[in-house]
Amino acid sequence: MKGKLLFLTILSTINVYLDAQITNTAFIDSVGGEKVGKLSISGWMDAYYANSSYQNWNQTATPSIIPNLVSSSIYDMVDINLAYIDFRYATDRLKIRMVPAFGSYMDKNYVGKNSLSNLMEASLGVKPWSKKDVWIEAGLIGSPFTNENPVSRDHIMYTRSLAAEYSPYYLTGAKITSPLNDHIKGSLYILNGWQTIYEDWQLPPAFASQIEFTINNNNLINWNVYYQDRNTHTRIFSDIYWIGSREKWKFTSCLYAGNDQSKIPPTIPPTSLFRSDGFWCNANFATSYEIASNTNVSARVEYYQDLNNNVMGKVYGAAIGINRKLFNQLYWRTECKWWQTKSHFTGLKTNIFNATTSLGLGF
Repeated sequence: MKGKLLFLTILSTINVYLDAQITNTAFIDSVGGEKVGKLSISGWMDAYYANSSYQNWNQTATPSIIPNLVSSSIYDMVDINLAYIDFRYATDRLKIRMVPAFGSYMDKNYVGKNSLSNLMEASLGVKPWSKKDVWIEAGLIGSPFTNENPVSRDHIMYTRSLAAEYSPYYLTGAKITSPLNDHIKGSLYILNGWQTIYEDWQLPPAFASQIEFTINNNNLINWNVYYQDRNTHTRIFSDIYWIGSREKWKFTSCLYAGNDQSKIPPTIPPTSLFRSDGFWCNANFATSYEIASNTNVSARVEYYQDLNNNVMGKVYGAAIGINRKLFNQLYWRTECKWWQTKSHFTGLKTNIFNATTSLGLGF
């Protein structure tokens, strides 16, 4: 208890510079838009053009795809990354949200010949007790994992880090959310599985938890845990991220690790957890500085490891960008990114350079 009190005391000494409450950017923004009675409507569209030094000589299909990416991954052509309309209906004790969406982001993530393929979110919420701020929600819900949701407007960098690319973009199931005190909010999830609508219906349910700690108006820490005991593997995943601001600066950082351990012991045991077949991890840090009104420069560094799946090695990355809000809700963003991938099996290093420019419009 003394350790906890000391930790809270230290965190509370961080100075407050802004009046507005900091936003948890893991979820798409639920404020703003046009309001008609109890119905709120907002929208967003993100168009971009990317160029990459990456050349896959074995790739015969078009369009060309930047490896390791889902968001803004098509290059040498203009593309719509994400376009959606967000419908939110709310009373004191009920809320409904539907987010029909389109674009290459949706095509890659919501795969399947079913009616949910073009819904980014669709959920129903109820507040069982009028005097307690406890909500139960069910349906296709936003993922709490990592500090980056699919909407580029909400983030320091235009493109998303590999942390977001290799964790669930959405969840299906139910959650209960309740404040634990003035600064901490907790959520418990029971889920169909790891980013799945129907694919894992024969597998046991998954469970997740979230602790959101709002230190002050300028600093937020979020901790998430995922667990699923599947037929052949046990998947455990946890991430912790920080979102902060100070005067003209904004900051964010995410750390996570996961292990998809097979229930059959390997013939040759790994020398450490970091080298096991099912282990993957990430670390990143991003910051931006406002150089003029509605204009900032941003940068990010990141590290990602998944030796035996996905990237099959290690990835080191760095990016720099310039971002400007032109007027109203029109955003122009340009970013240059460097990645170095190192194969776990051959040790071969590959350098990839990407440049992306975009226009985003919201209301």
